[in-house]
This record gives sequence, C-alpha cells and structure tokens, in this order.
Amino acid sequence: MNIDGVEHDGVYFTHDLVHCVEATVSRRKDKAEHDGKKLSREINKRTGSNGRVARGWFVTLSDPTPEQTKALRTIDRRIVPISFNRFKARLFDAHLYHQRRKCVPFGSAINPTDRKAALDPYIPADFHNGGYETEGAPSSFEDLVTRTSAGENFCIVGDYGMGKSMTLRELYLRLSGLYRDDKTLRHPVHLNLRDHWGQRSPRVALTQHAEDLGYDRPDQIISAWRAGYVDILLDGFDEIAAPGWSSDVVELRHSRRRAVELVRNFFEQTDSRASVVVVGRRSYFDSLPELRSSLFDSEACTLLEVAEFNEQQVAEYLAGKRWYTLPDWLPKRPLLIGYLAAQSLLDGEVQETEGMNPAGGWDWLLEQISRREAKIETGIDGETVRKIIERLASVARKGASSLGPLTYSEITEGFKFVRGREPSDDQRTILHRLPGLGSDPNFEEGTRKFIDIDLASAAQAKDISSFILNPFGIDLEAARSWSGSLEQSGVEVAALQCITTANQGSIENALQFAKRNDLDVLSADVARVALASNIEVVDSSCSVSGVVIPRIDLYEGCSNFSGAQFSHCLIETLCLDGEIDDGFLPVFESCHFESVVGRFGENDLPTSSFHGGCTFADFPDMAERNADVLRSSLPRGVRIMVTVLRKLYLQRGSGRAEGAFVRGMPQEDRSLVPECLDILRRDGLVSTIKLGGRIIWLPKRSEQKRVKEFVTAPRGSGDGLFAAAAKLS
Repeated sequence: MNIDGVEHDGVYFTHDLVHCVEATVSRRKDKAEHDGKKLSREINKRTGSNGRVARGWFVTLSDPTPEQTKALRTIDRRIVPISFNRFKARLFDAHLYHQRRKCVPFGSAINPTDRKAALDPYIPADFHNGGYETEGAPSSFEDLVTRTSAGENFCIVGDYGMGKSMTLRELYLRLSGLYRDDKTLRHPVHLNLRDHWGQRSPRVALTQHAEDLGYDRPDQIISAWRAGYVDILLDGFDEIAAPGWSSDVVELRHSRRRAVELVRNFFEQTDSRASVVVVGRRSYFDSLPELRSSLFDSEACTLLEVAEFNEQQVAEYLAGKRWYTLPDWLPKRPLLIGYLAAQSLLDGEVQETEGMNPAGGWDWLLEQISRREAKIETGIDGETVRKIIERLASVARKGASSLGPLTYSEITEGFKFVRGREPSDDQRTILHRLPGLGSDPNFEEGTRKFIDIDLASAAQAKDISSFILNPFGIDLEAARSWSGSLEQSGVEVAALQCITTANQGSIENALQFAKRNDLDVLSADVARVALASNIEVVDSSCSVSGVVIPRIDLYEGCSNFSGAQFSHCLIETLCLDGEIDDGFLPVFESCHFESVVGRFGENDLPTSSFHGGCTFADFPDMAERNADVLRSSLPRGVRIMVTVLRKLYLQRGSGRAEGAFVRGMPQEDRSLVPECLDILRRDGLVSTIKLGGRIIWLPKRSEQKRVKEFVTAPRGSGDGLFAAAAKLS
C-alpha cells in the first residue's frame, strides 16, 4: 500500500496492535537499514492512535543475517526481524501441530497385527469413478495430491479395508511436506470424525481436536482455517452414529443427514481457496444423491472410489516377501493382504486355491489359519482354534458391522464356551493375538475386531449350518443380539458346510424353531442358506421383520421361495437373474432396497410380491442405460461386449448367470452373448464357478482398470477386445 507517498508492504490492525510489515528476499544490510527506517517512521505515526500500540516486522525468506538484525536493533527495537516460516507460525504453528498430530492415529490406518507397530509403506491408490462421476476426475494418488493442493474438494469412498484411511494419512503427509518446502501457504488439519459425534460446529470440532492433541492454541487453528490457510481432511463419515434409528426409510435418511452436519458445515464454511477432503464407506447412504446432499449439498466436490489393488500393486506390496499370485476369490484389500502377509499365510499353499469357488476358498483359508496357529502353540489343536474363532465371530455379530468390537472378557468367555474352562496363562497370551482378529483405534485399547468381513462371515457360517442340523444347540442369547443377516459369502460357506446333510425337512424345522423364539435374523440366515442350497421354502413359518439383509439372490431355475415373507427389512442388494416364475418369489412388504439388479425398474417387478410401500434406491440394469450402448454406432459385436462388461464389472454384485446378460437385449443379439463370454474367458477377464446347480460368471478383479478404459472408449482404448468383438456377427 502507498501511505503519504511511501510504499509499504502491509499495515494490519488488530484490537490492540498495529502490525507494520516489510518483506524481502534480500540478505543485504542496506536493505534492512532502508526498510527499518520506513518501519520506524510508521510505528511512531501509528503508536497511540485509537489507543493502539504499533510493532514492526522485517520478514525475510530465510533467517535474517546477523548484520541485518544488528542494523534493525540500532534503528528501532520495536522492529522484529523474523523469517517467513516463523512469521507464519504466529498465525498457526504448523510445525508444532505436525509434531503433535503424528503421535495420534489417523483413522483406521494402523498396523493390522499390532496397533503400536510401524505401518507398512504406502502403495499409492488408484481411483475409479464407478460410472457416477464426471470425466476428468483424478485416477491416481499423485493427481489427487496436485489437485488438492490447488484447492479442489474431494469425497473418497470405498469398502472396508480398501485403504481409505491410509490414503488420507498419506495425503496429509504429502500436503504438510509441501508446506514445509514452502510450496504452499496452506497446511492440512486431519480429524477423525468418530471423535466428534454430535458436533455441528467446525469451530467446536477444531477446538476439541487441538485440545486432544495437546496443541494449546486452538484459536490459531480456527483463525488460520477461516483465513483459508488450512486444508481440512475428515476421516470416517460412516463412523458417526445416526441418532434415532428407525425402520422408516425417510426418517432414517433424516437421521443420517443430521449425523453428518459437521461435515456439511466444513464444506460450506471453509474458504474457497482451501480444500476439504472427506472419506468413508459409500454404503452408509442409500444412494448417490443422498450422499451428495448429506455431505456437501451444492458445494463443488468430486466423488472418487478407491479401487482394489491390481496385480502390480499386490506384487509391490509384498515385495521382499515370498509372494504368490493371489486367488481371484480373495479380495485385493490392502488391509487383508497386509494381515495375511504379516502372519506368513501367503508363504504356503494359497496359490493352489486358484479356481476354487469363493465359499470353498474362505472355508479353506479359515482352516489354514487355524492349523497354522496350532502349529505355533502347543496344547491347542487346529480344530479348537477354529471353534474359538467361530464362536467369537458369532459374538461379533452384535456390532453394526458384524466385525466387533470384542472385549477381552468376551474373548475369554469365547474360549470357555469352547473348552469348558478358564484359559491357562499361556492360553491367555494366545487369546491376545487370535488369528483373524486385529486392533482397531475406533474402540478402546485391548479390544479386537475381525480384520475382514468375508473372513468373519466364513467363521459366522458355522453357527447357521449347525443350527440347521440341530436347532436346539443354538445360543439363543447370542442369536438375539445379532444386528443383521450374514454377508452372502457367509451364506454360501454355510450352504457348503451342510450340503450333504441339509434337506427340506431340516430347513423347515430350523425355520419353525426360529419363528417360535422370535429370531428374525436367524430366520433370514436359514432362508438364504436354503436358497443357496436350492432347497424350497414353501412353509409360511419363514417370516422375517426389521432385519438388515446384505443380499438375496433369486435366479431362473431356483427353488420355490414363495413361503418366505420379509417385512420392514433393509435389503442392500436383490439380484433377480433371468426369467423367474413370479409364483416362486417371496413376499416383500414395506421393505427398502438399495439396489435391485436384473430388473429395469419398479414396473418390472410383480405387484403380487412387492407391496405395502416398498421403496427402491437404484436399478443398475435400468433399460435406458444399456439401450444407449445398444443404439450406438459401434459394431454390433462391440456393443454387446460393452453391455456384458458393464453388467459384470460396473454394476454391483458378485457375479452373473448367463441369463442375466441377455435380459433387455433384442432377440437377434442374444445369440452373440455366449461368444462374447468365450472371448472374455480366453482373455482372462472372467472365470466361472458352479453355485446352486448353475454356472456363475465372475469378473477378474485385477482387470477392473482395463475394463473401465475399454467400456469408456472402446475404439480409443487400443484393446484387442475391440477387434475380437467386431468380428462377431
């Protein structure tokens, strides 16, 4: 600014001080003398004005030289020579904040076997938009860093164990490094949202965050944030409790919106020059529109989804270890792979399970984990280890995620349940590190939780298969505490375990027992196992109310399931493959469906089975989506190939029967579907398993990126699939 014909770099007013500032990159003494005289004159003029005191600041890029400091003291001792970094620290001491922040966990980014041990090196995540984001979204971690430092907002979603917290932690470290290297004026602040339940004000959250870290100037963080000098990183929007759980879908959405009000306020109140990045599980919300309106409303924000590790990333992650190609049924989740590697479970025979169906694979892995633990410890055999894990998995179902937490007393009680006595001192040591269980900073120290939902479900399956064979052996108290029905992987493991012994009579007996004892969750589990085993459920004793059900699979040629009735349930995925006799469908009354796969919309569902005000969030197979592809100018074979890949890779579900691919296609195009599938199998993009007497086509997880590039731009992808598909006629 120009004051009385003299140029000054800045004059700033607070309630009791006037700050006169001159800044320079020069290290010359005469520059300090020149600026010092200007500052002294301005200090004299400003002191006493409106009761304020004036102070001068001579700010240098590096530390001021001794000659500059001496010259300024000679001119006026009210002038403070100071480096730019130290000057910034008077607004917000980023160095002190960083030292404090490193000592506190970053969400669930912990070592999967020991919460106090060092983390594995970060393998940069890839992102895909899942078909719901605009073009130009970051596809790599490096791009995310660049665009966040430029002030863009992001919401990153992903399934359990996909590395969301690790990604946000690494983003924090990279952004703070840019600040230390003077490449940006903004420093990140990282909050674990689970520590801020019930809070709505960013000011309150930042104050508590500073106090929790031992940073004694929360007002500095708040001032820097309001001025646009702080990027906000928020971990775990799905870990904020939604108050007022209700079976009413509309009220439940209002509860979730209230729960994440703090996140929404951060987006609204953060200066436009700074970034806000939030991570969590997309499944916390019913739909993409609900996620957007609840978290950031009309604020500009790009939505990203963390992709599973590809083969190259898996190899990099396990570099230096005895690495084998992982079977396709094993999810490429960083958390799970890291755990298996740390336990040396990838050093043995994992590669021999390639081609095994997922149910057999998880059952096998649970057996290997138990046997290995028995070899390490004497006095306990592999069968007993597995029984203890299965018991604890059953107890863990009381938690919202079915993963825990488990207190040490619950773990001890699990041992007593299996062995009939208290554990010895040596066995208590084993219980602290039972395979499949890991620490989690979400809960108090000493608690454990299962490290993977599929592994937990495989262990939880034993209770269900045993109950089907002997209903009177169930622990009624434990079954009443279960929060939701089994994951589909657990259902299929249970079906495998009782495949030679279960029949319609045993299913009916189990369902009747569950109904008499008001065990709705157990009824849902048994009914789904019957469906996976192709056993009819025609008895009206199967009545399920108010249960969260991850998935129900109904398919052309499936058993008669008309005896099942579901009311006021939350069903995450209903899969209807092929042409199914309406008379074989169960009755759904006042249920909410997050996703209905295999049908085009509500009008494509029989009213005899869906009534009482059922609601639907998404129909991924909506006719117009695939119709757009089929009407395009692409060669006929390529159009069909793209449609098949979209259904297999880009729509939710673990696999598709062949009949699901032809639904909605013109009759003349259907004959090319088997040829497309043959090409995909030869190219290593699909595999098949036999499930319930039918062939299921599964996507190759490691090929997600390749398929996305082909589906997005078939001609420009350079993929050999284009030429192979174009030859079909």
